[in-house]
This record gives sequence, structure tokens and C-alpha cells, in this order.
Amino acid sequence: MPSSIRPSDSARTRLSPEERQQQLLRVTSDIIATDGVDSVRIPYVAAAAGVTRPVVYKFFPNRHELIKGVLEDFREDYTRRVPDVEQPNDDLDVATTARAFIDAACDTIEARGSGGWQLLRSVGPDQEITAISKEFRRQLVQPWLAPLRALTGVGEDEAFALADVMVSGAGEILQRWIDGDFSREQVATLLGRIILAVLNEFTE
Repeated sequence: MPSSIRPSDSARTRLSPEERQQQLLRVTSDIIATDGVDSVRIPYVAAAAGVTRPVVYKFFPNRHELIKGVLEDFREDYTRRVPDVEQPNDDLDVATTARAFIDAACDTIEARGSGGWQLLRSVGPDQEITAISKEFRRQLVQPWLAPLRALTGVGEDEAFALADVMVSGAGEILQRWIDGDFSREQVATLLGRIILAVLNEFTE
């Protein structure tokens, strides 16, 4: 049994139902990030949170719902932070806008843990979790489609491919930040350069 996750300080205090639910989600997110999704088991989560198994079951009837909860919680937090760039805008500063998306991702990872990000980037045997991950990825790509079409003149399919490349690149570099290899500023600088390089191929 993995032992890298320890009971949180909040487990020793009386929490409201909402606070307890958030604590369990964060503990599970940390387990996913540290030990992998296969390590998510109700007894392990309960021990890491410093609560009994019935407390976990009160909020999440099974591990599937707990894992899904981590991904959905991550998505909701991220969605609240991202800027609205869905409307075409010839004056759109892509580098600045990309930085806003990067900051939103980093802020969400810091607030919710990187477990949700790991789930987003993985495809496993659980079809429902995979479907949520794919939908979230589509959500990440969607805001860029109209601006990319306006800036580059490409069609919808090409814009989607470009946006997907940008999101994939962001995922790889953000993982370096999560692992401690890059600073947040390095991530922003690298992704800005990648995005501008990709766009230059279509706008020159």
C-alpha cells in the first residue's frame, strides 16, 4: 500500500460538509498525482484524510465517483478562471491570451492539486472517466477555434488541429512545471514561443 500521502491538518478539525467534500477531493487528487489513479481506494483515501470509511462513502459511494469528482472539480475550477476568447477579434494578442490560459491552468493545479490534470492527460479503461477527460479536452480547445480561424484564415478542421497541438504542447510543458523542472515563468515563455511559431507558419 502506498504511503506517501499523510492525513491533512483539516482532518483534525470539524469541517462543514462542503469543506469535507473538498478535502476528500484534494486528498484524492494528491493520491492520483503521487501514486497514480490505481491507488485510489476508499480505505486509502479515508486513512490519508484522517477520517473513517463511512465519512468518505457519505460523499462518494464508490471510487469511480471519487475519481470522477476530482476531474469534474478540476474542470469547474479551471472554467471559472479562463478568459472568454470565443468571439473573433483581429486585435487579439495571442501571446497575452495564451498566458491567461496558462495562468488559469497553473492556478487551478495549485488550488485543486494536479490529480485532475493527470486524469485529463490520461486514457484508461474507465469509459466514463475517459469520456469526461475527452470532453474537458474539447472544452480546452473550443475557445481557440474562432480566434485561430480569424487570425490564420484556415478552416474549422485545421483550426481544431492547430488548437489541439497548442493544448498538447501546453500539457507537456505544464507537466514539467508540476514535476519541478520548470518555473511558471519558463512555462509561459516557452508556450508563448511555441504558439507564435505555429501561428507564424499560417500567417506569413
